[in-house]
Amino acid sequence: MRRIIQAVFSLVLILPLAFAAHAAKYVEGEVANGGTIQGKITYNGAVKMRTVLPTKDKEVCGKTRKVPSVVIGEGGAVQDSVVFLKDVATGKPWSKMERPVINNINCIFEPHVQVARRGKVDILNTDPVLHNTHGYYGKATAFNVALPFKDAKVTKTLKRVGEVRTDCDAHGWMLGWLYVVSNPYFMQTGADGMFSIDNVPAGDYTLVVWQESFGEKEVSVSVEAGSTTEVTIELGS
Repeated sequence: MRRIIQAVFSLVLILPLAFAAHAAKYVEGEVANGGTIQGKITYNGAVKMRTVLPTKDKEVCGKTRKVPSVVIGEGGAVQDSVVFLKDVATGKPWSKMERPVINNINCIFEPHVQVARRGKVDILNTDPVLHNTHGYYGKATAFNVALPFKDAKVTKTLKRVGEVRTDCDAHGWMLGWLYVVSNPYFMQTGADGMFSIDNVPAGDYTLVVWQESFGEKEVSVSVEAGSTTEVTIELGS
């Protein structure tokens, strides 16, 4: 009886997750007279600095250095924020995206932040030392890859949307981020902090801004056919 109860309980937990995964599938279609959401991500607070202290493989990993928690440009512009629309069921087709690559180089993940859709990711070691690249969805492992020699490469599959924090089990100071999106309405900000998301069907949406130190911030936006909606979002406010 106890085993039956446990089995039923497990099924109750699994079914909603399976349904949610199925329901989240994005459907590509044509968008007639879509609108545009554009704006800027800013931050005007203090920037915390993280100390990187290599304790091994120093000939490859370099010396002690400071790394900012948020990269700020002119006018408080925030670089490497990921801006996207939440829970969009149908809309414009995906544009062609290169398969993401997480490169271990000089004991740094390059790029530090990147965006991907669900699917394959290549994990590469450019260093002549062992790396063990470990990605996490929260506390759950997304991938865990040993790369014991230079030019070693392993391909894994990203099955879930959301933030993937990446570190190295061999070099504990290494840190990188990959954000997996569920639809093509997204952009990663550059040094100017600007974003533009086009061909959006008219309607009301939740715009999400993710940044590694601030997490996610949601803003409600309305899009009119053929029009541009301007949005300025200040992080930390």
